[in-house]
Amino acid sequence: MVSLSGIDLLGIDRVLRRGTGEMVAEREGALLVRDSVSEAYLLGCPDPDAGHELLDLHVGPDCRLLMVSDHALGMETFTGSGFSEKLECYQTAYYGEKPQDDGLISVRTAGADDLPVLEETYDLISSDELEKVVMRGSVLLGYSGDRLVGFIGEHLEGSMGLLYIFPEFRRKGFGTALQRRLITRTIEEGYIPFGQVEKSNRGSLLLQKKLGMTVSENLIVWMWR
Repeated sequence: MVSLSGIDLLGIDRVLRRGTGEMVAEREGALLVRDSVSEAYLLGCPDPDAGHELLDLHVGPDCRLLMVSDHALGMETFTGSGFSEKLECYQTAYYGEKPQDDGLISVRTAGADDLPVLEETYDLISSDELEKVVMRGSVLLGYSGDRLVGFIGEHLEGSMGLLYIFPEFRRKGFGTALQRRLITRTIEEGYIPFGQVEKSNRGSLLLQKKLGMTVSENLIVWMWR
């Protein structure tokens, strides 16, 4: 059994622990899981050769979304398997105690009535995916007094993301405060908070380190059709 304690494999650990991940196949040094919520295939492969074998046997053209934990194998897979887009990213994780609430914001969980403002503001995922995220109760809205300053959430497979601060409220600490609140909620739910940062996004990497997040040494690769 591949150990899921490594930072690169926290996404696989999350979907298995929450009960939405199905073990597709396993070899010594690799395991392949499919998540029923995101419909993603997640390949953890400390041994890239074993990972390559699992991809050849079990991942075909019906796979629309794939994560490969080994960067070199992920890039090879993207080149040869007909995926149209990819994201090379560092995995980040929070292993500390619950962060203290600085009182800068209050939060509430977004619901269906909040979808119009979220769809108008955030276009990095599709409207269908955004609706699914919201209906899972995975988006937190942040307020300063009665003013909405921004939001943050979890992607369908469980990683932190969707962070957006409205322009007039930027550089005031609200983004940091929002992520702290999501970290706290995730810890209270019994999970390790984790996320992904695109490899060239230095600003986001600095924010993660400021929050006390551990950043992986290696890159993982997401790809989709």
